[in-house]
Parts: sequence; C-alpha cells; structure tokens
Amino acid sequence: MSTVKRIEFGNYTLKFGEDKVLLDMFDDVVMPSFHEMRYIRKLKDKGEYFFLDTKIIVLNDDKSNPELGITGRIVKNTKLKREQIFSKEGGLVEKAGELETAPSSTFLLVLSNHRLILCQETTGAPNIQNFQSTSQYCLSARYNEFIQEEYDKDKKEKEKNDEYSPRTKKSLKEHTPRPFLRITPLPDKQDLNSFVGRFKHIDELTIKLLPTNNEEIDNDDFWASLDNVRNEMNSRRTSLKFTNTKEGLNPEQALEQTSSATDLGNSEVKFKGYDEQGDTIKGSNDDFSLTVELEDIPKDVESAAHVKYDQFMHLVQSQVIKLPQLVDHAAEKVKSIFERL
Repeated sequence: MSTVKRIEFGNYTLKFGEDKVLLDMFDDVVMPSFHEMRYIRKLKDKGEYFFLDTKIIVLNDDKSNPELGITGRIVKNTKLKREQIFSKEGGLVEKAGELETAPSSTFLLVLSNHRLILCQETTGAPNIQNFQSTSQYCLSARYNEFIQEEYDKDKKEKEKNDEYSPRTKKSLKEHTPRPFLRITPLPDKQDLNSFVGRFKHIDELTIKLLPTNNEEIDNDDFWASLDNVRNEMNSRRTSLKFTNTKEGLNPEQALEQTSSATDLGNSEVKFKGYDEQGDTIKGSNDDFSLTVELEDIPKDVESAAHVKYDQFMHLVQSQVIKLPQLVDHAAEKVKSIFERL
C-alpha cells in the first residue's frame, strides 16, 4: 500500500562573515559537518539529533553545467516516556515506562542554489527547524576543528622554518568567521493568499530582508534597492515595519509586498491583526510555507533524493518556485567539485 509523504522546501543560507558562503568552505567545513554521526547534538531529557547515510550525489551530469547535492537522513534518537495508562477495569493507573524511538527525515541540499528539500519519513520526524538547529551545531563543531587544524599546521611549519610567521587563532577566525545558518521556508503563494484573507484588520506587517549566499537576487525594484542598501551598510538584515492600528493596512498591498519580498526565500515575515470574530491572528513564514505530497518515495536515500529533485525542478518549471540567478563563482565551484568525483 502506498504511503503519502509530505515534502518541505527551504532556502539554506550559510554565511562565514560577509565574504564567504557555503561553497567557499565546502571542503573544509560544510561537507565534513554532514558526515555520518560525526557530530551528535544532544538535548537534555529530549534525546539527540544526528545525520545518517549522508553522501554527495550527482543530480545532473552535464559537464558544462553539472548539479550536485548532499543527501542523507536526519535522525531524532529519543525515548518516549509515560507516567500512567488507562484500563477499562481500573481507570487511570500509574505505570511508568519508556520506549526507544528514532524518527527520521530524508533530505537533499542542492548545492548551486542551496535549496533544502526535506521529507519526514515517520511520525514525529525532524522538521526544517530541527534541521537548522542540528546543522548549525554540526557546522560550529566542524568549524572549531578546522580552526584548530589550521593552527596546528602553522605550528608544525614554524618548527621546520624559524622565519615562518604562524597565524594566531584570532587571525584565523577573522579570516574565516564562525558559520551562521538560517533556513527560510519557501512560500506557497496560494497559502499566502488564504492566510492574508483570514484577516479583517491587519495591524502590523514586518518584513526582514536576510543575508544571501551571494546569489543574484531579482526581487522587484523596491526590495532590490533596499537589499543594496543593506549590503552597503554592511548589515546582516534590514527590517521594515508597517503599522496602522486604526484603519488597518491595505490587505492587497500587504499581500503584494509580502509576495514580492518572499519570492526567493530571503526574507522573514510577521503579520499581526484580527479576524471577523475579533480574535487576534499572528503569523509568519511557517504559516504559508510550501509543501507537496508525494506517494511511494523510496527508502533508499539516493533514490529518494532523485525523486525530490525531479519534483523540485517540476515546481521550478511551473513557476511555483523561483530560483536566483546562478553567479559564475558558484557555478565554477560546483563544476570543480563535480570534476573531482
């Protein structure tokens, strides 16, 4: 019997300071951070998260314009605890117990456009927020190792050559700052329209433009110029807040500006207002994120990755998902990795 699985999409934005991004540190930090169970994120009384079955795969073998991805599983290894049970004879009965469980999700991170595609394999499986927290943890752990390795390499060089000037850990960290990751859900235009339609009165709309992986963003002129100002100011983010608690914001304009700003998954949006019944409504990107249901996704991670990628490209061609323009620097990096495989 076929089982329907839900696929989520996100923009995996990884920065090492202002000058370096995912592909710049792919070999030294990014790929090692995904190695199977190399790093384990442990949460007190909540279990642990780690990556499993990870590998780099070829999604498109066109030598002039190849596409690669990192695929694998993210696992939540934990224990379900109970304190009581219900029996028809005795009603509620105290009965402590534990049950080991390890729900998992498969993922594909497309390298050229850094889009993350996640599929929960089981109930309670890790979601995009869990993936972000776990990936950030693993990236930070690998980054610390990388800095130590570079420092030790310089010490050995100094032992061989007295005239060599070794780098300090401070200078190494200044040259390659600590990784900062954010995964922004890609928007579903229909869900966004439905969500905004729930409001009778929009009190407040906040839109934050987030840093990118140095891709070419072609938002409309207003948001493009605002993003240019953010870059010129050397700011990690730019925030605009629109408020009108008396008459309320224009819902058509709120929808239009939100749609434009979120097209490429590089903005964070928050709404606040109330509905026809006067009940308060608050919402963010998570309330109108893009999801797709598919049947019969393979258990094998590599086969599942190709199914995900085919669905992803179908959504791109259908203009449901909008992609940034691939810059030459990123294309050359992907091509270089492809030629080494």
